[in-house]
Amino acid sequence: MKNKIFAVIGGTIALFGLGYLIYVILGFNMHNGAAAGATFTKLEIPSIILMEILYATLLTIVFSKLAQINTFSSGLQAGLIIGAFIGACGTLHLFATSELVELTGVISATITFGIRFAVAGGVIGWLLGRE
Repeated sequence: MKNKIFAVIGGTIALFGLGYLIYVILGFNMHNGAAAGATFTKLEIPSIILMEILYATLLTIVFSKLAQINTFSSGLQAGLIIGAFIGACGTLHLFATSELVELTGVISATITFGIRFAVAGGVIGWLLGRE
């Protein structure tokens, strides 16, 4: 149980840290459609942290209960796949139903979510494998 708690904490830190670096500091933004500038005007940090905790908890549950992932490399690979799917699905939904995202935004989200989840998955896998 202790390893799972540390895995959630480590995954949350990795997801939030990389998200802040990629989206805030480096400025990669998947919402690049015509209406995006007028729509996205705030940064609600507590909600973002809660989202990252939920993502890290999801990865921890999947890795520990369903996939028996307990190494950095296997967590990295699984995290990459899961993150790319989450990034693609979320932005494809916006692309298909709004003017908030263009196709380049879908590609950007797929890549950035894949990178973030790969690192977080590696951290989670490593922490789950610690005895």
